[in-house]
Amino acid sequence: MAQEINYNKFFLAAYSQGAIVMFLISTYFVYTPIVLESLKITETEFALGITVFGITNIIINQIATRFLLPKIGTTNCLIIARLSYAFIPFLIFYIPKYEVYILLSIFWGAVVGIQAPSLFTQIAILESKTKKILNPIFKSCFSVGSIFGALLASFCFGLKVDPKLLFALIGVFIFLSSISMFFFGLPKKLDYVDKAPSFSLPSKTIFLYALVNMMIFASIGIILNWSSLWFINDLLGPVYLAGFVLLFFNIGEISANIMASKLIKIFNEKFVGPYLTIIGSVVLIFTIVSQNIYIILIGMIIFGFSCSNMQPIIFRQAIKYSKDSIPKTISHISSIGFSGLVFGPAIVGFSAEKLGLTFNMYALCFVFISISILTVSLMRTEVA
Repeated sequence: MAQEINYNKFFLAAYSQGAIVMFLISTYFVYTPIVLESLKITETEFALGITVFGITNIIINQIATRFLLPKIGTTNCLIIARLSYAFIPFLIFYIPKYEVYILLSIFWGAVVGIQAPSLFTQIAILESKTKKILNPIFKSCFSVGSIFGALLASFCFGLKVDPKLLFALIGVFIFLSSISMFFFGLPKKLDYVDKAPSFSLPSKTIFLYALVNMMIFASIGIILNWSSLWFINDLLGPVYLAGFVLLFFNIGEISANIMASKLIKIFNEKFVGPYLTIIGSVVLIFTIVSQNIYIILIGMIIFGFSCSNMQPIIFRQAIKYSKDSIPKTISHISSIGFSGLVFGPAIVGFSAEKLGLTFNMYALCFVFISISILTVSLMRTEVA
């Protein structure tokens, strides 16, 4: 009798990969004010680093999907990614030069370009094998990583811990933790194999789903990249609470991801995705109007809960209707989605200097309302 395959082990390995990268990114972005001070740069110059990150990500995402993933498997790609990004924030603080910051941002974008399609391909494979709704619960890994990163960064920020020491220790932990993927990662025999990968353009419907994903990335980047600066500079909040906007947002996200499967069964994907997002966006607008940090934090929980399942539902819908293979479909959705990191930070960095970050928070809400309306329209489409 053949041994039963433990798909839970593979799911947890993929989950840990997403949580760890977001733990690193969240910790790093809470330190945004220190990065600006250390490099002696403006918000616009900082945003340029995120922009080149996005451009590199798009290019490498496409290359990795067609050549790297089929040859070495998604798990090996994830191991390479984790080993590569472990010490990037440490090097940014250790060598405080703007040119180094740009080069490391390019390298970081390339590494995430390898990781992103590998992760989402694995989850799509596991959904297919287990016949379970795994995308929403998987997405909670990013929120879990963000919460622990924001908590650690806020604590160390308040204690004025040397960022070089902090990110050196985090780098060692991430580097060594990559060993776990050798033992628990999805084996190559279960990977989706495409021996003759080729370039193809997405269909109209898939492109529109990818466009929604792109706008989500561009908008969420406001919270991820700029929330600590907004909290301190615009809302005049205490420094030791710098990561709390991100923290409360992710608390809401995790709650929604955990409940997603039940919510979808009780209602439907249209309600759990775009309709809830519209409701949460309206609530956040009213909390920002108050300019009270405690009311805004409550609004962030509601907003995080409301919009959290948009992305996993987009991936599920795209895979459901696409005529391309799973890796190709995911590559289109993720690479075009990550392009939001190209123009989003640049726009935010410029408008932050001219109009303030509060303006961008309002803009985030209206963008989410707009893409929710587009998603409702797309979900009526039955053929990709």
